[in-house]
Amino acid sequence: MISAEILSALLIGLGALAAACRLVWHRRDARGGVLAALTVLSGLQLYLTLYPPQLPVGGETLVVATAETPTGVIVKPGERLIALPEAPSLAGAERVPDLATALRRHGLVQRLRILGRGLTPRDRDADAALPVEFTPLPLTRGLVRLDPPNDTVAGAIFTLAGEAAGLENGVAELLDPAGRRVDRRAIGGDGSFTLGGTARAPGLASFTLRLRGRDGKPVSDNPVPLRTRAERPLRALLIGAPSPEAKYLRRWAEDSGIDLASRLETGGGADLGDRGVSLDAASLREVDVVIIDDRSLLALGNGSRAMLGQAASGGLGVIVRMTAPANAAARSSWRALGLSVDDASDVVPVALAPLAPDEDAFAALQGPSSADAPGNVNALDDPPPDLGRWHVRIGRNVVAAVSDAEGAMLAGWQQRGQGRVALWTLANSFALVLSGQSDRYYQWWSDAVSAVARPDSAFRPDVPALPIAGERIAICGITASARVAAPDGAEVALAIDPDAGAKGCAAYWPAGEGVHRIVQQSRDGQQEFAFLVLPEDALTAARARETGEATSLWAAAQSGPAARDTPERRGPAWPWFIGWMLMSGGLWFAERRWRPAAAVA
Repeated sequence: MISAEILSALLIGLGALAAACRLVWHRRDARGGVLAALTVLSGLQLYLTLYPPQLPVGGETLVVATAETPTGVIVKPGERLIALPEAPSLAGAERVPDLATALRRHGLVQRLRILGRGLTPRDRDADAALPVEFTPLPLTRGLVRLDPPNDTVAGAIFTLAGEAAGLENGVAELLDPAGRRVDRRAIGGDGSFTLGGTARAPGLASFTLRLRGRDGKPVSDNPVPLRTRAERPLRALLIGAPSPEAKYLRRWAEDSGIDLASRLETGGGADLGDRGVSLDAASLREVDVVIIDDRSLLALGNGSRAMLGQAASGGLGVIVRMTAPANAAARSSWRALGLSVDDASDVVPVALAPLAPDEDAFAALQGPSSADAPGNVNALDDPPPDLGRWHVRIGRNVVAAVSDAEGAMLAGWQQRGQGRVALWTLANSFALVLSGQSDRYYQWWSDAVSAVARPDSAFRPDVPALPIAGERIAICGITASARVAAPDGAEVALAIDPDAGAKGCAAYWPAGEGVHRIVQQSRDGQQEFAFLVLPEDALTAARARETGEATSLWAAAQSGPAARDTPERRGPAWPWFIGWMLMSGGLWFAERRWRPAAAVA
């Protein structure tokens, strides 16, 4: 159906065109052309009187003040200043609880200009659908990035990494909860550093990351949470022949609290391992990892290898330990387990990193020792042993679990179903123990076994690594019965977000710092998981950088094609009406004044 505006335009246009043609036909001179033009313009003025042009409404810019906004900010004409809760006191600023409230109050704004550090997660959840202008502030001197350590088994080595701004060629130190220095490293030219230590007693602990400038003066102290797990003893099965490697593997398992059973066949039916150890489906379901050498794997036969592969698909971890160059038969047996290796015939040296940067850090890594222990055992200046590894060509899906100082893979694993199969390429790793580096030997085997061992069923919800007091966090992997107990004993029930689906996520705002506990009911009883909430003033420089980078990404997304169109409305009709009246009056007067003589007679 034709709209009234189009119908009016057609009628007015046809009328004006007919009148103009009549004037040109009857007069046929220059004056007739002028009258025809005035007639067309009069028709256009009449149309604009009935339907004035659309004019944009609003066009105002909303200036959003966030944390660290300069107090002397100048607002330009056509701009409105608002201040979010974290912004300082600003003259003439309208205080709002969040950005969404400001956009609802001022629905005609067309642009956003963000000042200060940027928007917090509270204001980045939703799209503004407006062009946004934001320039991040320079980085604050101090810690601008922290990658905290993962959950670590008691007795294992943990590592953390970070980046500092304005502290190039400074020093990063890691202090344990008692204030003793655990590690000390120089900060690189790009501001990055890596530190490590040994996880001791199970539970939650707060280490301290201290940054020093070039002059050695402390710049900042930052808390670093570490969760040390007390897991059930790992159940392992060692299969192979009697050898120095098997001897020290059994010693490592005993010292590490691993429940190890072994089958060490010498030939002729003799077995120097534990009695009653069998390799069947039922036995494999009871263990978490199988360590087997390449020759014993070949001797199993196709049926036993297939059973071992099925157990790996069900979640069992398998480590194949190389003892000789891999021929075609050996590589075929590895492929049957799901491990792709093309060649493994040459032995190349292994690059070893220093045990510690200095004596203090080395003593901290060793931990407390007996008073009558010889002072020259495991000394820092002991010469490194000559280690070799089989140079293997692996597939793309193999992930390194242990690497040497130059990044060469010493042990790598590949996924098979729900389990993992790994290859240990070190030819004589037991030489580490003989040369006084048993800690390194234990750590390498711990990393390899931890990478492939069958996962346990412990309650471990997904919680942010560095939660801050007063900031919202998302907790996932929980059920509807979950609740959080604060350090003061107050409990808060967690409401599962229905949009999270099977992830089971809920929002939580920790009111204060300290150890919080997530508690929920399960078939086996009550489950608990503790996490550490950092103080409100912790990691300020790192949080400022994260806020700036996240706001820049958010602003770029808002400036895209999703920006809403400028609202419009009809302009006033009276100017066009006056113009139409003047044009029509002038046309009438000219037509009368220039009437042809014949018409006058």
